[in-house]
Amino acid sequence: MVEKTVVQAFIAVVAMLVYFTPSIVADRRGRRNVLLLALMNALLGWTIVGWLSALYWALHRDSPKKVDRIMRRQMRIKAHATADAIVERALARNVPPAKAIRISREPY
Repeated sequence: MVEKTVVQAFIAVVAMLVYFTPSIVADRRGRRNVLLLALMNALLGWTIVGWLSALYWALHRDSPKKVDRIMRRQMRIKAHATADAIVERALARNVPPAKAIRISREPY
């Protein structure tokens, strides 16, 4: 009886590993959208089309243009945050308004 339970547990673990293979592959390859892919895999992985599309998505690389666009956007956000921190620090030191110019930016 114990042997049957152990075999069933082993089969269940192997089935879960196969089911979540696209999510595991995406995580190991360092995909940017692993959470979204894992969610799609969990919800649609029971269908053959859903599982295969998740696997394709996990194995397919991002286009260089998309990666470049994401990197430029992140650099811009960091630059804006740095400039805002400098202005806030200058305003906290009570620098006269002529020397500290506050720039208002619209959020992204």
